[in-house]
Amino acid sequence: MFTMNSNIEKNADCILDANGQPVGSSRALPTMQRRKFLGLSGAAAGGLLLSTQSASAGWFGFYSSKPVAGIPESWVRLKGDNVNRYANYVKGLRLRNVTPRMILAPHFKTRGSVVNSLPPKNLWKKMGPTLKVIDRMSKELSLPVKAIYSAYRSPRYNAAVRGHPRSFHQYNQAVDVVFHGAGSRQVASVARFLRDRKRKFEGGIGTYGGFVHIDTRGFNSDW
Repeated sequence: MFTMNSNIEKNADCILDANGQPVGSSRALPTMQRRKFLGLSGAAAGGLLLSTQSASAGWFGFYSSKPVAGIPESWVRLKGDNVNRYANYVKGLRLRNVTPRMILAPHFKTRGSVVNSLPPKNLWKKMGPTLKVIDRMSKELSLPVKAIYSAYRSPRYNAAVRGHPRSFHQYNQAVDVVFHGAGSRQVASVARFLRDRKRKFEGGIGTYGGFVHIDTRGFNSDW
C-alpha cells in the first residue's frame, strides 16, 4: 500500500493526454481535473486496502455472530461471540445429519478443573472434511447421529483426558461419534468402506467400546 502511494506521488507530474503525450505538471491542471485525479488515486489505494482486508477475512475466517438455532445463549455468555461464529461456520457446510450444536457441545466439557475450549480460528476449517465424512456415514448407515463425544480438544484438555500427545483432536481434524442403533464395529466398517473402497477420505479410524474415532489426517491408520 505504501509503495503504491509513493508511485502515485512520483508520477503526479507526468499526466498524459489521449495520445500518450505529457501535458505538464498536475499542479497546472484545472482544479476539477486535479480533484478527479486525486479522487482516482485515493480510490485505487482504498481498493487495495479493501482487497487486503478481504484476503485477511478469508484467511482468518470472519463469520457472522448471528445466533444459530440450537445454540444455547448460556454458551455464548460463557465463551463469547465466537460460539456463534463457529456455529455459523458449521452451518455453512450444509450438513444434512450433523447440527452445529452437536459439534460445539464437546467444547464445554470439563475434566477435573480443566475446561475444554473452542478451537483457534485458524483451525476452524480443518473440521469441515471430517464432518462431511460423518454426514456421509449417517447416509450410508441410514441412521441419525446420536452424539459427538469429542471434537477439538485444547492441549490442556487433551492431557487431562489422557489423549495421545499428538492427537488429531488437537488439530480440529477428529471426532468421536456414536450413531443411533449401530455398534462400534458396524460404524467402523462403514467408515472403512468410504475410505478404502469409495476413497472419500484419508485418515484414521479407531474402534472403541462406546464410540468410533474418525479423523482426516491425510494418511490411513486403523486401531
